[in-house]
Amino acid sequence: MRLPTWEDLESVDEQLDVLEWPLDEALFVAGPPGSGKTVLAVRRAQMVAESEPDAVMLTYNRMLRRLMKLLSEQSRMAQADETPAFPGSIATVQSYVWRDYLERTRSKPPTSPDDPFAYIWSEMLHILEQGENAPNRSHLIVDEGQDLAEGFFEYASHYISETMSVFADDDQALANQRTTLEQIKRAANLPDPIILTQNHRNTPQIASLAEHFHAGRLPAAAVRRSFSGEVPRLVEHASLDTIAHRVSNSMQTQGGSIGVVVDQNETGKLLLHPLREQLPQHRVEFYTNSLRNEDQINVLEDGVTVLNKESVKGQEFDTVFILELHRFLPCTTDSEKRGMYMMCSRARDNLWLIAGPNGRLTKGASDALPGPKILEPVRW
Repeated sequence: MRLPTWEDLESVDEQLDVLEWPLDEALFVAGPPGSGKTVLAVRRAQMVAESEPDAVMLTYNRMLRRLMKLLSEQSRMAQADETPAFPGSIATVQSYVWRDYLERTRSKPPTSPDDPFAYIWSEMLHILEQGENAPNRSHLIVDEGQDLAEGFFEYASHYISETMSVFADDDQALANQRTTLEQIKRAANLPDPIILTQNHRNTPQIASLAEHFHAGRLPAAAVRRSFSGEVPRLVEHASLDTIAHRVSNSMQTQGGSIGVVVDQNETGKLLLHPLREQLPQHRVEFYTNSLRNEDQINVLEDGVTVLNKESVKGQEFDTVFILELHRFLPCTTDSEKRGMYMMCSRARDNLWLIAGPNGRLTKGASDALPGPKILEPVRW
């Protein structure tokens, strides 16, 4: 993945509309996977920071925070791009709000007894209303807003910045209780969203598979890339050793960036050793939230990154292997469909769906998949 140049972005009318939006006004952008939301968020942040160096970028998870930081630094190193790296804070919502609330109240944010990471936004807002609290940032840029609580946007507009730029797609929300575009607009006091309609990432073949799981309101994106490569492939039975061999073979023959998506972190841990053994000259990394090792992983470099569904959010790879497919199907809920839609759309050129290791598809799971013209069954 690379940060598109200004010329690349300006050549697309809908992306130019985002770039030309006044920097001192709130902005709301919605669009499907591959439409450029994250790169536009980074570019927006860079432009804002030239006059407002205290601006802050917030996002959903630590791997996406890492990606945004890398993209910002990448532009500084590009010879044809004199834009400075974003000088402000780039953080996850969880960590930034924790620090902000602690500084204001000298106490930790209240959380749900069932989930220590789920802030009780209504209680936080009520407490802050009792004191003298005001926004302390000139501009706030938020990516993947659909996965953030509605209460966060109320908190942000009251206490972080009155001027916000929010990028979102509620068709990719992972949680059962997603925050809709209407809720974001109302809570953050935003204008109507600019709707991005074009997919710049996926081949038409990959986009067709992703759209099979699309159950959202935004129309299917117009795919900009021409037909190339192979249709996505389905493998119903594969051992851990076979999967490691295939991923290694893909790295050695095709190169580029490879994302391996797992449901169980234990599966990723088991896969790490054989991959490193077979790819001693290549980058092979495994990320989980508990390891907190995102700052040691450069997803912009060629290599293999193993991570779970929640952490792959917002990422992009040349080739994607989705393992443990039997755990993601048959998609009986809208959130499960959005999860498959999001995972499939991470791939630029090649996509493998694998019901393994240690799993096989039920009839219901098989019935949830498209036919061979969109997803070709193969045997290893």
